[in-house]
Amino acid sequence: MFTKEKIQSVYQGEIIGKEVIFLESTTSTNDTAIETGRQRENPEGVVVVADTQTHGKGRMGREWISPPGVNLYFTVLLKPPFLPQNASILTLVAAVAVVSAIRKHTKLPAEIKWPNDIMINGKKAGGILLEMKSGKDKINLIAVGVGLNVNMSLNEFTDEIRQLATSIKIETGSPVDRVGLLAKILEELESCYKIILQGDKRSLINEWIRLNCTIGRKVKVQNQDRIMTGVAENINENGELVLRLSSGGTETLSAGDVTILKAVS
Repeated sequence: MFTKEKIQSVYQGEIIGKEVIFLESTTSTNDTAIETGRQRENPEGVVVVADTQTHGKGRMGREWISPPGVNLYFTVLLKPPFLPQNASILTLVAAVAVVSAIRKHTKLPAEIKWPNDIMINGKKAGGILLEMKSGKDKINLIAVGVGLNVNMSLNEFTDEIRQLATSIKIETGSPVDRVGLLAKILEELESCYKIILQGDKRSLINEWIRLNCTIGRKVKVQNQDRIMTGVAENINENGELVLRLSSGGTETLSAGDVTILKAVS
């Protein structure tokens, strides 16, 4: 059984998880978390977890399939002392935390595909959706949403994504304890977040690079109505992708859909 009490019995954080809200069902944990955050003077560290979502959200308005009883859908509220334009680093923070937790908890070779995909053996197992409410020079709150396919079976995926998606259960061959995995992710997330709060952005970026499957690869990037092809050369201090074009020039991208084409020899 997946319950608030079980979550709190295995995880207690200093910052993240100071309050856990557990819902059997919600529209999306990001929406619920943002509404909750607006009602709190200090929403930092509130975690909203749901067993299912009726309108789970992926990037660019896509739906995130959210069946009950099998996966992880949760949002962490943060209020970092950053300028709004520096908030995108938190996508990297979350990605490092999720992938590190999967590796430690399951031994699977999980990787990060820029900007926010969690990959296992070349297939997508999860994603991160960051939403922010801010003023001119102040972050009011950030919702870091995570959707992770944990115990889904292949027949639960739609025909459209079955060839592209996977779950931890599919990759390991056996079910995984969702509460234990969530606790490990929150623990890793708090650790990574503290590193950023201490100003050590470089070590976090280095860890992201160690865990990623994008840098050094030939990729196609769709950014709004533009499609670019080149080599993913690096990510900068803000977590933006530096793309080396065939013309020799570079593009710096803060968002986009990445397709890995082939390794660069």
